[in-house]
Amino acid sequence: MKNNFFKVFIVVSWMYCLGYILFGFPTDTFVMRAIKSVMSIVFSCSLLFFLFKILDKKQKKEMNK
Repeated sequence: MKNNFFKVFIVVSWMYCLGYILFGFPTDTFVMRAIKSVMSIVFSCSLLFFLFKILDKKQKKEMNK
């Protein structure tokens, strides 16, 4: 249950941040800036984790040859 919630939160943060990058939501109140910053942190960390995971798989693949 916790794992599924975390995955859904990551997907929502990706959609929110990509929407903000593409369209720039105009309602920048204090609460919306706080939400945007949390979503951006989750987006950035999950993207880095995904990239490190890919690099780790490539490195393991090269070491097994």
